[in-house]
Amino acid sequence: MRRLTFYLIILALCSPLMSQTEVKLKRAGFLAKVNIGKESVQRLKNDVWLVQGNTNIYCDSAYLNKETNSARAFGRVRIIDTVDPLHIESDYMEYDGNTRRAKLRNNVVMKDDSVTLYTDFLDYNRTTKTGNYFNGGRLIDSQNELQSQWGYYHTQTKQAEFFQKVTMTNPDFDLAADTLYYNTNTSLAKTKGKTIGITSDSDTLRTNHGLIYNRQLQYAEVYRGNINGPDYFIEADTLITDDQKQLYNASRNIKLISKPDSLTIYGEKGFYNKLKKTSLVYDQAYLRKMMEGDSLFISADTLFSDQSDENNKYLTAYHQVKMFKSNMQGMADSVSYNFADSVIYMYTDPVIWVENSQIKADSINIEVRNNKIDKMNLRLNSFVISKDTLGNYNQVKGRDMEVYFNEGLISKTHVNGNGESIYYLKETSGAVSMNSMKCSNMALYFSQNTITEIRNYEQVDGQVKPEFEISRLDRRLRGFNWLGDEKPTLEQVARHLRYDR
Repeated sequence: MRRLTFYLIILALCSPLMSQTEVKLKRAGFLAKVNIGKESVQRLKNDVWLVQGNTNIYCDSAYLNKETNSARAFGRVRIIDTVDPLHIESDYMEYDGNTRRAKLRNNVVMKDDSVTLYTDFLDYNRTTKTGNYFNGGRLIDSQNELQSQWGYYHTQTKQAEFFQKVTMTNPDFDLAADTLYYNTNTSLAKTKGKTIGITSDSDTLRTNHGLIYNRQLQYAEVYRGNINGPDYFIEADTLITDDQKQLYNASRNIKLISKPDSLTIYGEKGFYNKLKKTSLVYDQAYLRKMMEGDSLFISADTLFSDQSDENNKYLTAYHQVKMFKSNMQGMADSVSYNFADSVIYMYTDPVIWVENSQIKADSINIEVRNNKIDKMNLRLNSFVISKDTLGNYNQVKGRDMEVYFNEGLISKTHVNGNGESIYYLKETSGAVSMNSMKCSNMALYFSQNTITEIRNYEQVDGQVKPEFEISRLDRRLRGFNWLGDEKPTLEQVARHLRYDR
C-alpha cells in the first residue's frame, strides 16, 4: 500500500512536468497514423496547431512522433511564444520536444521585440532562448542592419554575436569586421580584429584591434587604429569619437596629419574638433613639416592648430619650444606659424642657430618662401654671433635686424639702429686682426657664413687691432652670450620619432 501511494505521489509531481515537455496536438484538419521506416507517427494536415508549454507551433502539415516527442513541420511554419515576444517563421522545421531545440530551414524570419533576423538556416534552443544561424544571415533593428556568415542571437539578453564577413550599416556609418558583438537594447557594438568603417561624410576608420561603437550616442572607441578624412589623418593607440559634438579624443602614440599643409603633429594626448577644424596635442608633443626638401621639427608642451579660416590658418606651440632642422635649430618660450604668409613667429627669449651662427632678439620672425627660409626679422636687442674656424666669435648687434638667407646660409644682414660689430680678419701671412665698429646702421655680407664685407651708414666709429693688442674685454660686445651647448638635437625635439605603421 505504501509503495502504491509513493508511485501516485511521483506521478502527481511529474504530471505538470510532462504537460510542459510533451508536444501535443491542439488542432488539425486531417489526422492519420502512418509508418515512416520503423516508426509509427501521426500525419497532420490543414491548419495544424501543436503546443508545448508556452510555445505554439503552426504549419500547413506535420509529422508528430509521440514516442520520440518530436515533430517535423512543413509550409508556413510559425513558432509563437505566449510569454516572450518571440515569433519565428520558416518553410520547414524539425522540433525535438525533449531537448526543446528547433531546426528551421528556408526563408526563416525570427522577430523579437523590434529585432528581426532573416536567414535560411536557424537552430533555436528554447531552453537557453538562443538562435544560431549559419550560411548567411541578416539582423535588422531600429538602429542598424547587420549581416554575417553565421552568428547567435540571445532573446533574453538581446545580445547578438556575428562572425565572418560581418557588416553593419546605418545612415551614419558602414562597418565591416571579422567578429562583432551587438546589443539591440543599447545599440552598443564591439568588434574584434580587423575592422573598417566609413562615415556618411566619407571618413574612413581602420584598425586591426577592434572598436566599440554606439549609434544612439554616435560614439566610438577605436584601438590602435586611424581615421582618414579628405583633409586630415589621425592615428593613435586609442581614438574616441563623438560625432554629435564632432570631437575626436586621442591618446598614446598620436599622429595627426594636415594633408593640405604637409604637416604632421605627434604627441601622447590630444583633441581634434572636426566642426571647428582645431586640434590640440600635448604631452611629448612635436610637429614635422617639410621645408627645403628637409623636415622641420618643433616640440613644445602644447601644440594648437586652427584651420577654421582658410585665409588665416595658424599653428601655435607654447612653452619650452625647441626646433630642429638639419641646417637650423632654435629655442623659444612660444612659436606661432601662419600658413597664409608662411611666417614663423618666435617670442620670449628666442634663439636660432644656423650652422656656426647664433641669432638672438626679443622676438624673431622667420619668413618662408617656397618652403625655404628666406629672411629673419629680429626685433629689439638683436644679436648675431658667428664662430669662425679659428674659434673667434664674429658679432653684430643692434636694435633691429634683417637677416637674409641663400640656400640655407646667411647671405647678408641689415642692422637698423645702434649698430655694433666685431669681426676677425685673417691675413695671407696668417696674422689675425680684429675690426670693431659702431654706427647707426650697417649691412654685412657673408659667404659660407663668413663676413666678406661690411657697409656702414652714419656716425662711423671703428678701429682695427692686431691680435697681440686685443684684450679679453675687447673680444666681446656687451650682451654677448654664446649658447652653443644648448642647441637642440633631433633626439631632444622629436623624442620618440615615429614612423608610419
